[in-house]
Amino acid sequence: MKKYALIGILSVLTLILLIVVFILLWNFKSDSDFFPQFIKENNATNAVLDKTKTWQQELAMWPVKDFTPAAEQFRLYFDADTSELKEKNKYYQLIINKYDIYSMFCLRQTLDSFKVKYFLLKSVESPEIFLDTDNQKLIEEIINELKKYKINTQAKEIWL
Repeated sequence: MKKYALIGILSVLTLILLIVVFILLWNFKSDSDFFPQFIKENNATNAVLDKTKTWQQELAMWPVKDFTPAAEQFRLYFDADTSELKEKNKYYQLIINKYDIYSMFCLRQTLDSFKVKYFLLKSVESPEIFLDTDNQKLIEEIINELKKYKINTQAKEIWL
């Protein structure tokens, strides 16, 4: 019995609460004093003009606001990783006139005897030999040594 009485009381209170909320919403909707004066004026004039305005005209009538969009004040900051960047180094490229097996053998043996670091790039026309040294005297000695084997060479300075 107590259970039914409690459910009945809660139902009545819920019903009263719903009726009060409904009455307040009805009064809020019909109460014209609730809205400020400028909203009433805008609504009255806009109601007449809305029928003939295009969206461009309506956009032109919006009030101008004094602000700057965030897109106009864009800052970009980046920190480039320069740890792997190195200054250009001076290398020499040997240009040879012969490209046969014997000439290449003599060239490699000569470079190995001078203990010079080199990079040999094989191509169809002629090999490209890059020497890792900036000693001009050593380059001249290598060229003179290769002349003994009748291999004419020229040294070209390259910055890589």
